[in-house]
Amino acid sequence: MLILKQFYAIAKPYWSSKASIMSWLLFAATVALSLLLVQVMVKLNVWNKEFFDALAALDGPLIYDLLLKFIGFVAIIVVMKVYAKWLQQWVEIRWRTWLTERLVGRWLSNQNFYRLTLTEEPDNPDQRIAEDIKLLTTDTLTLILGLIQSVATISAFSVILWNLSSDFLLPLFDDVKISGYLLWLAIIYSLVGAGVTHFFGHKLHKLYYQQQQREANFRARLLRSRDSAEQIALMHGQQREKSQLDSTFDDISFNWKALMGREKKLGMVINTYHQIAAMVPYFAAIPALMAGVITVGGLFQVRMAFMRVYSSLSWFIFRYDDLTYWSATVIRLTQFIEAMDKCEAFSQTAPNKGSTPHPVTADKPLATPYGLSCEQLSIQKPNGQILLSNISLQVKSGESLMIRGASGLGKSTLLRTLAGIWPFYQGQFHTDDHNVLLLPQKPYLPKSSMRECLSYPQAPSSDDAPYQTALEQVGLSALAEDLDNETEWQMKLSGGEQQKIALARALVQKPQLLILDEATSSLDEPSAYALIEQLRTLLPHSTILMVSHQSHLTELFERVMELGTDKHTTKSLLSAS
Repeated sequence: MLILKQFYAIAKPYWSSKASIMSWLLFAATVALSLLLVQVMVKLNVWNKEFFDALAALDGPLIYDLLLKFIGFVAIIVVMKVYAKWLQQWVEIRWRTWLTERLVGRWLSNQNFYRLTLTEEPDNPDQRIAEDIKLLTTDTLTLILGLIQSVATISAFSVILWNLSSDFLLPLFDDVKISGYLLWLAIIYSLVGAGVTHFFGHKLHKLYYQQQQREANFRARLLRSRDSAEQIALMHGQQREKSQLDSTFDDISFNWKALMGREKKLGMVINTYHQIAAMVPYFAAIPALMAGVITVGGLFQVRMAFMRVYSSLSWFIFRYDDLTYWSATVIRLTQFIEAMDKCEAFSQTAPNKGSTPHPVTADKPLATPYGLSCEQLSIQKPNGQILLSNISLQVKSGESLMIRGASGLGKSTLLRTLAGIWPFYQGQFHTDDHNVLLLPQKPYLPKSSMRECLSYPQAPSSDDAPYQTALEQVGLSALAEDLDNETEWQMKLSGGEQQKIALARALVQKPQLLILDEATSSLDEPSAYALIEQLRTLLPHSTILMVSHQSHLTELFERVMELGTDKHTTKSLLSAS
């Protein structure tokens, strides 16, 4: 029941919205085709009796007429199955598109994608969005439509099976009659099979969940190795990487073997069950055939009706693997959604001084003419440990401030708080504009054109001049020819060149507040000095904050903030440089 409640919570927002109206119509059409297909199968059941009776009577003309009729049945069945699948796929992609857009939107909104990494992030959110949503939509529709068709088949063929076996004598008991006993036999046989199947297969749920998780872990490690290819090659770490990848794959292999063993046992049960079922109607109907109650065609009609009822009643058995895989998918998506729910709930809770810190999305504005100001600001780790406390400062628009202090003190975390992405703080801060650009030590360069890289996260302009000028100003004029060349710049450019690209991004975008976190650490001292000096000159209206261990840059800043080394109390000294 818990799985069904979790599935309902995932599915309800779409299927109760206006966006699902067309999907409901497509789904209804798919169900209608499935029900019509059942009716065609009922007529095929009657044809089955007529055909084998004609064979027994050696009635050539009737046989050929029935063969032509069979061709018509085949054509109808093929068309109906193809279009039913086609309509189902339309519903799948519509639902998947909506659910993907919704979860991606939630993941990227309010900095959830970042804040989840600071708290209890579920493993591999990329896989949960890309693969689990696909599995959920596809498997759900397949299972529901299969169940609807099974119920319709049971309803149609149970009547046939009851009528066909109403006068049958029980095998081995020539004087005993039970009305519709073939139907009762099919029901009992299916219930026993379902119980045995669940007994051997109930452990598959956990194994499927673990398999999805371990497969995702392996893919994630492969991607990390590729993204860090240069560092690994420089350190000759390929053997260590192989060892770690082998270990991760061993987890997949170990779980897969456990899955194989469990599926083998389940397969033995299901295949034995199915093979025996194929002979049950013959065994049950032969006494009636021998007594002349039914014809040879009637025997085959009984078998077809029995197999239809038995197969439909055995829907749970034949879909057991799919159900366990589906349930694992529902749980993984539920965990991901619940993690975002918690993150969003925290973001709406304002922190209270002296209490456990909570993430927040908006600062409390201060009535101040300064471009950047904070009052009694305390920064914590996600576990509540204090990094910096009682920070108070004011920086006017267009001023520059260098923040210095020992490594590990929390300087970078302070910058992330002022940039609005670090949620664990108490106190107040304010910026006079939302046009904030933070350049970290390792800049992000998307796999795109240089034009896109320089404009990110804004939309690029078709005017080449600003990009060419910015690249020339940071000493990368040669890249001006590659403005529209899409490549993986993070793998193609050196660390210093990447930092120059980030500084060129600032020159293109001209932010109101520019935050530099060791943004020149990969550059030599003269180059770093020249570039920061150029930023001060070319961005006179930008407020600039910088954290750097390059002491020679200090003289370029109007003000310097020295942070003490006591992690529980912070000494602040503001002085003109």
